[in-house]
Amino acid sequence: MPKLTASATFLALALVLAGCADTPRQAASSYEVWALDQNTDTLYVLDAGGNALRTVGGADLGAARRPHMLWGVPGDEYVYSANTVSNSVTVLSSSDGTVKTVVNSIGKAPHAAQPNPVRPDRIYVANIGAQEMKDGQADRGETITEIVRGAGPAWTISRVLDLKADPALADSTRYPSRRPVCFGFSRDGRYMLATLFNGGLAVIDLQAWTVSKSWGKDVVAEHGCGFAVSPSRDEIYVTAGSLNASWLYVFDVRGEPQLVARHDLSRWGRDAHGVAVDPRAQTLWVLHRVTSNISVHPLAAIRSPEQRPGVIDFVGKTPDLIMMSPDHRLAYVTLRGPKPAPTIPHATVGDTPGIGIIDVPGRKLLKVMPLGDQAAADFHGLYIREVRR
Repeated sequence: MPKLTASATFLALALVLAGCADTPRQAASSYEVWALDQNTDTLYVLDAGGNALRTVGGADLGAARRPHMLWGVPGDEYVYSANTVSNSVTVLSSSDGTVKTVVNSIGKAPHAAQPNPVRPDRIYVANIGAQEMKDGQADRGETITEIVRGAGPAWTISRVLDLKADPALADSTRYPSRRPVCFGFSRDGRYMLATLFNGGLAVIDLQAWTVSKSWGKDVVAEHGCGFAVSPSRDEIYVTAGSLNASWLYVFDVRGEPQLVARHDLSRWGRDAHGVAVDPRAQTLWVLHRVTSNISVHPLAAIRSPEQRPGVIDFVGKTPDLIMMSPDHRLAYVTLRGPKPAPTIPHATVGDTPGIGIIDVPGRKLLKVMPLGDQAAADFHGLYIREVRR
């Protein structure tokens, strides 16, 4: 399959899946599925049925090494790839997929680059690497970098917040590390929630550029990453998990975030990670990596300690992230490989790297689409680009 140069454009294809033996008909949906193989530094562009249309190698992604997460705001012009080993962020056009620029020297091991949904010209990068001293100076680990998009357009680094130096996180018992993982934002865009790698969650006041409140590891478990927003945008749902446990947290984000519910999901799955909301059915979908399943939670009961989810028993071995199609009829999950990248502290070894496709109303796995080298590939980052007609 041919590789694209940085200056080449993606083909703006209208992808209407007329239906196949395993996938329900897509009623006038037109979109592409972007999936990142972080082991071979390759972006796969897929049609709605999971068939590869084209690939873009790391060189054409701006010398990207271990592109880990894809993130964009619906309706915005750009999508951001955080490249963990090359310490860079690649900016892609959401309209045609061209590489617009690469922002280098972001920090140490950028894990996610997420635009503020209210101010998408402000992009925040979680530098998940552990901070170390070099020649008497702290490196850029355990920091958050703010990138500002200006005229041109041009992307420049505006501010860097050192979480390890923030007094709100000084208690090393409650905050064993200050390594940021992923973000969510309050409804008004003023506050940003950041999960911390070894447990805990910090709220950053983006006006004051400081931690305004936080919860320690005794409240928010380690390895939190999944963030999903309620249809009303009044709540954010956050997941965390390990080999033996899954957790779900509910935050009220109508102002400064407040933790309003905390659920142990371990009886329904282990290692909660990716998460998505189905606004049509008013449900929250939580992926559990170790048990390779999904728990489905009614939003009406999400704050109740007695909430009881449904379960989709198997969605492909070791699923990681999840997104739904624009019409919410299909869900796509990235599947880890037999040689997972060293980005997590526990083994989540898969067997069929690629994507899984799920019938959302029917709550069942339709098929697994293997992608790339099945001995070496490891899929993580995921984005759905709606094609404008």
